[in-house]
Amino acid sequence: MILRSLLIIILLLNVYAWGSDDNGDLFNFSKKQEEALVVKVVSSDLIVLEDGRRVKLIGIESLGPPKRAYAKLDEKGRVIEEPVEPTIPLEEQALTYAQELLENKKVKLEYDVDAGDTASGYLNAYVYLPDGKMANAQLLRMGFVKLRIILPNVKYEDQLRTAYRQAKKEKRGLEGD
Repeated sequence: MILRSLLIIILLLNVYAWGSDDNGDLFNFSKKQEEALVVKVVSSDLIVLEDGRRVKLIGIESLGPPKRAYAKLDEKGRVIEEPVEPTIPLEEQALTYAQELLENKKVKLEYDVDAGDTASGYLNAYVYLPDGKMANAQLLRMGFVKLRIILPNVKYEDQLRTAYRQAKKEKRGLEGD
């Protein structure tokens, strides 16, 4: 009797798993993936979708917004011309790269254990580009963001750490001399 009940339960679980959209994950019934259009890149780790939702890329942290240059004024209120630095600040390079990578692209969002919520202001997701590459790892690989693994979202921790090590090895961005 117990064996028969156990077999029925196993059979029902298998039928449910095969019929679900969660690729057979019996223990997590929430929606794990979706496609969306990125309309704005706020920073190298934060995007805005067409429907207004804000998405924080899991496993990375931006350098922050590019620093604003303020004009210096002389005693008469005229702008003092400062020599222009020939280099572009890393924060600006990171934002530009993220914009080129993500803006106006249809991406796939994949959620981990903590998907965030709209009450906190943003969702947490791994963001996949139309070519299938993970944007989170691409930004790390180029050295434009810091690695920041926060529990419980560790599904792709190894992939992100590998991208970080590659940037460090090749001395890119933040990891450069």
